[in-house]
Parts: sequence; C-alpha cells; structure tokens
Amino acid sequence: MAISQCPECGAIYSQELSCWDVLGLIIAWEYADADLLREHFLTVASYNFQHPTQFTDTALVSLWSAYTEYLDNQLALAEIRRRVGQAHQGATRVLKPAAERSPSLRRWTMTIADVYDGGQAEGAAERVRAWARSIRDER
Repeated sequence: MAISQCPECGAIYSQELSCWDVLGLIIAWEYADADLLREHFLTVASYNFQHPTQFTDTALVSLWSAYTEYLDNQLALAEIRRRVGQAHQGATRVLKPAAERSPSLRRWTMTIADVYDGGQAEGAAERVRAWARSIRDER
C-alpha cells in the first residue's frame, strides 16, 4: 500500500488520496449531514490556511480576519460574504500567478486527514470544529 504525505500540511494518507481529494469527499458528505453543511465555511477556510500556496498574502489576511471573528464572535456568514466580496472585487487578485506558487511544508497538530478519519462521515462536523480551533491556536 502506497503512503503519501501532503507537501503543505504534512497529512499522511495510506490510500491514493490527496488533501484536495479529501476536501471533495468531505464536502460531498455535507449533502447528507446538515450539521457538517453548517460548517462549510470552516471546512474550506481551514483547508485554505493549511494549503496557502495559491493565495495572495492579502487574501489570507482577509480570510483570517473573517475566520477568527466567526470562531470567536459567531460572525454571520452573510457578513463574511459581504466583506470578502467587497475586499476582493474588481481587479483585486485572490490567487497568486501559477509561477509564484511554491509549496512549503508546515506540520499541524490536526489536518484534513484527521477530519476525514479514514472515510468516517459520522462526527465529521465536530472534527471540523476541532480542526478549526487547532488552526486558530497554532497560527
């Protein structure tokens, strides 16, 4: 069995999976789990913080502000959408040009692989919340 390691977050997989694959699988679980669906913002934002290579520093700072306010003060998702839309409208870029993207490994206490838990959908929402709190504490 092949073992792979993510070059950005250090997650280890014993199957032919990547963190991007696992993100897609977790998002697919949202359709059958309303509790997990409510945490969609945390799922995607947490993934992006642990896989930041493609994003501009400005985009990450903006996302971090919304993320921490969501975690600490229950900032409404509608307000997050409004702020992000306003901050990144027009010619403002969120993604770096492909030539400027270079993955850099940073190990985390908890990664998306822990949320995936070998394909265990049950309890994923709580694992997403724990993942987000761990990123909040480690970043």
